Amino acid sequence: MCLHCACVVSTLLTMTYNLDELEAPEWLNDDFFLKVMRESQNDATIELTSGCVLRPGTNKGDHYASVMFRTTVSYRSQRTGGVQSINLIMKTKPEADGLKKELLDDGGMFAIEIDMYSKTLPEIARLMKEIGEEYMYPRFIYGAMKPRTILILEDISDQGWVMGDFINTLDDMKPIVKDIAMFHAASVVLESANPNFAEEHSFSVADKIMSFDGMIKKGFGDLKQLTQRYPEFAHFAKPLEKFQENLTSFYVELYKPSKTIQNVLIHGDFHSKNMLHQVDADGRHTDTILLDYQICSWTTPAIDLYYLLDMIPSQEVKDRHRSELILMYHQQYSDFLKRMGYLGKIPTLLDLQIELLRNAALELFHYAVFTSFRYMDPAAIDIEALIKGEVNNPVLENEDFKKLMHTELTRFLHQGTLSCA
Repeated sequence: MCLHCACVVSTLLTMTYNLDELEAPEWLNDDFFLKVMRESQNDATIELTSGCVLRPGTNKGDHYASVMFRTTVSYRSQRTGGVQSINLIMKTKPEADGLKKELLDDGGMFAIEIDMYSKTLPEIARLMKEIGEEYMYPRFIYGAMKPRTILILEDISDQGWVMGDFINTLDDMKPIVKDIAMFHAASVVLESANPNFAEEHSFSVADKIMSFDGMIKKGFGDLKQLTQRYPEFAHFAKPLEKFQENLTSFYVELYKPSKTIQNVLIHGDFHSKNMLHQVDADGRHTDTILLDYQICSWTTPAIDLYYLLDMIPSQEVKDRHRSELILMYHQQYSDFLKRMGYLGKIPTLLDLQIELLRNAALELFHYAVFTSFRYMDPAAIDIEALIKGEVNNPVLENEDFKKLMHTELTRFLHQGTLSCA
């Protein structure tokens, strides 16, 4: 399962397997796809030439917030003649009871993603094209909230795009850094030209994240067990307890527009399973495309940058190139803004580093809640039972995990993210 997700929401969902991922709803039928094609192509003469066979939308073991299916639509039009076909991937709301349905029941995340693919991403791509750059994303085909919620995109999996895991080289990180820098910079330009942009993207996922307190308590509870079992961890006990007491208020404030740095439109779910890569014959990543824009919001870039550091590279790449990755991002971000003719103040690299330090509690949160999943075999443990605190976390005995957590907790203590006072 994809246990590397960049936020609690995504992680909770990826670890939940619902029956509605195995059986397509009856309304996803040929009549529906005929309507979709006619509407998306603005062509009432389109007729299907064969039935649309639904396939699972994810690889075995990869489960996401939405229920996903794929299909190929073959059709004929009086306008164009001949038979054409298009591969589609669709995201629908979960219908089976469970964590997925609970999280997405109000449809807010679907509304955000439909708006992103149909409006905001085309504008970002337009701005990039004007300066000779290409911001790529799957083509929007259809989206609706009623009578049923669905988002349909062109399926690009047959165009050489592949999903990866944690990135193991600095070179393979470069296309990812460029993508998020483009996304952020273009959003700043869009906001400067549209006084309503920030308000239109004021969504906050903080309350939803904090509402799943079982997993959060489990993550920090595991750290507490380390402080009780091993003497070398004992001095972290009180600082961690104090940190957890203030976690909710920190998280709520985090998703409000920053008062200390230039805000951007964050991706918000920026992790290794929410991107596809083009890979050359030598296995090097030559391009990257981001997916799943369902919790984008106008706030501090520190959120996406901590995901960039914590949820995408291997620990080795992060340890070796942490500062270089932030420098690379800042150089790209600043360059894109200048090339687009942005006249506002661009934060310095020092401004950005201070903003990261100011919000370093998010990184500590990532380590507490997510890092242990890198050290366990999901097939060997009931993940949902683990989240609920019904079984003990086996990685607490893992020497590599303990060494990493001791190193990182020491860093957080020395930089003031954890406080002994």
